[in-house]
Amino acid sequence: MKIVIKKLKSDQYIDNLEVRNFKCFKQLSITNIGQVNLIGGKNNVGKTAFLEALELFASSNKASDLFISLYRVLRRRQDINQSRYFEMDFIYDDKSETSISSLSKSCSLIRSVGNAGNIDIFKDESDTLPTEILTAVVNNNEEKIPIEYINRSDRFIQQRRSTKNNLIYISASKIQEQDIAISFGILTELFMEDFLNESLSLFDKNILELKQISKERGIVLKLKLKNKKSLVLLSSLGEGINRYIAILCAIWANKEGVLLIDEIENGIHYTNYKKLWQIIFKASVDANCQIFITTHSKECITAFNDVQFEDKNCHTQYFEFYKNLKTDLITATERDKEQLRYELNNEGRVRGE
Repeated sequence: MKIVIKKLKSDQYIDNLEVRNFKCFKQLSITNIGQVNLIGGKNNVGKTAFLEALELFASSNKASDLFISLYRVLRRRQDINQSRYFEMDFIYDDKSETSISSLSKSCSLIRSVGNAGNIDIFKDESDTLPTEILTAVVNNNEEKIPIEYINRSDRFIQQRRSTKNNLIYISASKIQEQDIAISFGILTELFMEDFLNESLSLFDKNILELKQISKERGIVLKLKLKNKKSLVLLSSLGEGINRYIAILCAIWANKEGVLLIDEIENGIHYTNYKKLWQIIFKASVDANCQIFITTHSKECITAFNDVQFEDKNCHTQYFEFYKNLKTDLITATERDKEQLRYELNNEGRVRGE
C-alpha cells in the first residue's frame, strides 16, 4: 500500500523560494519545500542567511512590514544597541537590489540615490536627512524611506507598525526566558499545557510540569520535578532544557505560521535528538506550523533521517547547502529520505559538521 503524506497548508505556507542578491546568495532556488525542513552544510554556506531571507519573506505582507523585518534582522545579527548604527549589509556584492520570491509573492529591497524631500512624509526634514533611499516592494505595494531613517529606531518603529504575522525566529544563541514566557503564554491560551508537559517528561522523566509564576519584577518560569518539594527555576537548569522548551512552545505559539530555528542542536545532548525530532514532526502537523531548521551536527541529521522513516504523516525535506567549485556560488540540493540515508551511510556530500 502506498502511503500518501498530506501537505498541510496555510496562507503563509511556502512551497518554493527564489533568493537573488541577498547576503551571500547571488541566486538560490529552492523547490519541494516541506512541512519540516532541515538545512545542513559546512560553515559559511549561508544556512543562517537563508533563514533571514525566509524571515523577511514570510513576515512581510506589505512594504512597511518589510522595513520592520529588515530592522529586526539587522538588529539581531549585528547585536545593535541604541548607540550604534546599522550597516546595510544585506545585499550581495555590489548589487543595488535584492529580491526574495515565490510563485505567489515577491519581496524586494532597492537602494538608490534620491531626494528625501520628494517623499511626502519627509518633506519637512529634507534638509537634514541623507539622500540614499531604500525602497521596499511587496507584490504591488511600495514604500520609500531614506536609509538613514531606519537607524532612528524609536521613531522608525513608532511610525511603522508591522501587521501581526505568525513567525518566530529562534536564534543559535542563548534564548531569553522572557521570549519563552511569551510563547508559553500563547500555548496556555490554546490549552496545550498537557502537550508540553508530556513532551518534557519524554525529554527528562523527572520533569513533571512547567509553571509560569507572577512576581513583582515580572514573569518567572519554574519547573515541578519529581525529586523536589519546591519548584525549581528554569534558569537554573541547563541550556538544553531551555532550548527544548522554547522550541515546543514556539510550534504552538506559531500555529498556522512559520517557525525558524538556527542550529537546533545547541545545548541539546545528542541522545535526545531522536526524541526531539519525533515531537517536532508530530507537533508541526497538529499545529499546522511550517518549520525551517539549520544544523551543524551529522548526528542531528542522522536522527532526523531515522524519524523520517518512522513518521508517516509529516512531509519532511532535507537540503544540503554547499559552494559550487566551478561557479563559486552557493547552491542547495534536496535529498529525499532514501538518498539522505544512503549518503549518511556512505560518506556522501552530507556534511553536518
